Amino acid sequence: MKIHNSNLCLLLQLALTLRNAQAFQHPSSNLLARRSLSFGAISQRQPKVSFAPSFPALRSTSTDEEKATTATAEDDLDVICARGVCVLPDDEFDEDTNEILPPSQPGLNFGYVWPRGLLLICSVLYGTNFPLGKLMNDALPPSAATSVRMLLATIALSPFLFKLKPQLRGTAALCGTFTALGYVSQSIALVDTPAATVSFLGALVVLVCPALAVLVDKQRMGFADAPQTWIAAITCLLGVGVLELGGDGGLGDVGWGDVWSILQAIGFGTSFFITERMMAKEPDQALPITAMQCGMSAIVAGVWAGLDGTGFMDGALAFGSPHGAWLLDESVKSSFTLPGLFFDNAFRNVALAAAFTGFITTAGNRVGETLALGKLSSSEASVLLATEPLWAAVFANVLIGEQLSLWDGVGGALIVAACVATSIDPVWLREKLQLKYEE
Repeated sequence: MKIHNSNLCLLLQLALTLRNAQAFQHPSSNLLARRSLSFGAISQRQPKVSFAPSFPALRSTSTDEEKATTATAEDDLDVICARGVCVLPDDEFDEDTNEILPPSQPGLNFGYVWPRGLLLICSVLYGTNFPLGKLMNDALPPSAATSVRMLLATIALSPFLFKLKPQLRGTAALCGTFTALGYVSQSIALVDTPAATVSFLGALVVLVCPALAVLVDKQRMGFADAPQTWIAAITCLLGVGVLELGGDGGLGDVGWGDVWSILQAIGFGTSFFITERMMAKEPDQALPITAMQCGMSAIVAGVWAGLDGTGFMDGALAFGSPHGAWLLDESVKSSFTLPGLFFDNAFRNVALAAAFTGFITTAGNRVGETLALGKLSSSEASVLLATEPLWAAVFANVLIGEQLSLWDGVGGALIVAACVATSIDPVWLREKLQLKYEE
């Protein structure tokens, strides 16, 4: 049967109309698609952004028609970003009335307390990574400790890895390489640098991401454009200066551990920046991308462990560890690797630390943040997660007996204040500072 072209067009238009009407009547079907984004570094509400044309790995693979559809559907949506995870606001939907429910009111009610409590727990757990990482480095070569941790995290997230969309694999792998740089640098820094100091210096991501926004996105970043970023940057630099130079030794106290700690921030900050742009296009890929990041980190750490364990470069990759060419030493080989680590009674505490940092504070925390963030404002999330270095200092004292000096405390407090400053509303700040601003 032949159908005239004009009639075919009318039928297609009718089908599209009915489909749109159905989607409008049942918004709950779209909630999962609006749920998760991942890895934005500066904790503030911001519109979704397209991939930066000046960075080939960030270019979108979508067709022009898909881009137009995405832009139409999402132009009015904001993104809530905090410490490497971004989500879309998660509205509660009443299936009986087909209406969106108002957000939970402040008070001691479950709907208000649980996401804030969960995010605070995530921040506390993140704080344990640094002293536990140092504890593992004291017993194992840092390459082995990092490899075990990331392998366990990858195993935990592996079901999501198979859900990663093919068009994202290359960019997610690149992002995972920068994530691996962050984890490897963190582990090396913990060899001879206090855990609290490594955590405080890791907060320098508040400088890395704005710098990338200027270099890659050509984003305006004058004081009137982003006063909160400038305040955070200045405060953060002051904190780093106090932290590094406040002791009696001055510049003499600065060592390679501090350099690796800063490199940690560059690695994590770059991965945050890339992933935020991936998730702006694919809001249902948060956990698959996280799985790829952990997988790439496990691969990089595994290569590091293989080279270090065989004595490559005369043990230079051990970074101070007394265990040279440990993969060639049959007396320790099985105890430093999986699954033997979990069957050696002498390494029971180290095995528990590896399992905790791999399964809980790396994999589990990512899931917890994704669940909680959609229920909060970005400013609340920023404040809760900015407490991580403080928890790191507390746990470093409790678990491994580290003591903070007065200069360490002042410098660390300034860096934490800088993290919190990124959540200040720029419009409110311009009004208070009487800044002239042109769109």
